Amino acid sequence: MRPAPSFALLYVCAGLIAAVWSAPADAAGIDCAKAKSKNEQAICADPVLTARDGELSAAYRAALKASRYGGELKKDQQSWIRERDRCDGQVPCLRRAYVQRLTELAPAAIAGKFDWNGEWTRGDGTSSLSLKSLGEGKYEMELQASSGANTGLLSGRARAVGDNEMLYKSSDASAKCELTFHRFHRQIQIEQQHTGSDCGAGLGVHFSGRYLPGLGEAVATTHWNLLDLGVVLAPANDAKLRKLLGQDYDALVDRMDVIDTRADQQVAGATVTGGYVRGLASNMRALLMQTGDGRFWVAIRAEGAGDKPELRYYSNDPAWTAKLPASIDAWSDGYQEAVPVRLMSAGGRLLSSP
Repeated sequence: MRPAPSFALLYVCAGLIAAVWSAPADAAGIDCAKAKSKNEQAICADPVLTARDGELSAAYRAALKASRYGGELKKDQQSWIRERDRCDGQVPCLRRAYVQRLTELAPAAIAGKFDWNGEWTRGDGTSSLSLKSLGEGKYEMELQASSGANTGLLSGRARAVGDNEMLYKSSDASAKCELTFHRFHRQIQIEQQHTGSDCGAGLGVHFSGRYLPGLGEAVATTHWNLLDLGVVLAPANDAKLRKLLGQDYDALVDRMDVIDTRADQQVAGATVTGGYVRGLASNMRALLMQTGDGRFWVAIRAEGAGDKPELRYYSNDPAWTAKLPASIDAWSDGYQEAVPVRLMSAGGRLLSSP
């Protein structure tokens, strides 16, 4: 599957559309009365995904009208559906897949004529590509990518192979870095044949993925939320969490880069989701405990007054506003960092100091 989107990213659809579209298969619209596969049933059972499916159907129809490459776009859409179905009915995977595809169908990524020459931005917003024609099918290439605090920079020359493909191979005999560039209507898909370290990139950094025409500022970027990431499943619970955290909702989202979820051992029915930014785990981390009925316990490692580190703790359960659940306490101790805990749901008072 294409890389899952990160957080400084593209978003084309602001609101949720309640209607379900009945459209041709390549338009990705699902007739829920006929849903049979595990993915179709998961989409029809989830109101967020049902809305996304409607948005995608509308976006795809509009893209077909705007594109000069309708036949290629149809094949690309069918390919995306096959990739989507690899989610095997898992709601978080499906939600991320839909938002990613909506990004790729944005008007700026569809309309116009394809030209290898120019600037490109990967759909997840964490990599940029520059191609400058040198004549005779050769291009000066520069790729920059990141994953959290880790980065990668790759430059050299690539050569066109026909009209729809380009190849790059490292000129350094000690390195084994090869990239294949495929044209998909007005976009570029890069396939990386070797690891990030082979291509001189940091841990978790890669150059593969779908690149859209234009620099990052010109490509519509998304502000991710916990619903789209599949961290919170119910819109009503997401609204509760937004109200509880206020501006720190965005801080929580920013820290959900590398995610791990498990059941809580203390609070019945609660799940625990830990997240951190790759390469910045000590400073950019958070823990979210939640139950299906909308109770939350949240710890966010952040900077307080005077840029001093602190752990901000929130809960909307009255029994827990002034004390930490065992999972959060153990998680905090695990980093061996003595920072004060600020009880945000209990007037912002300090629970402890280093």
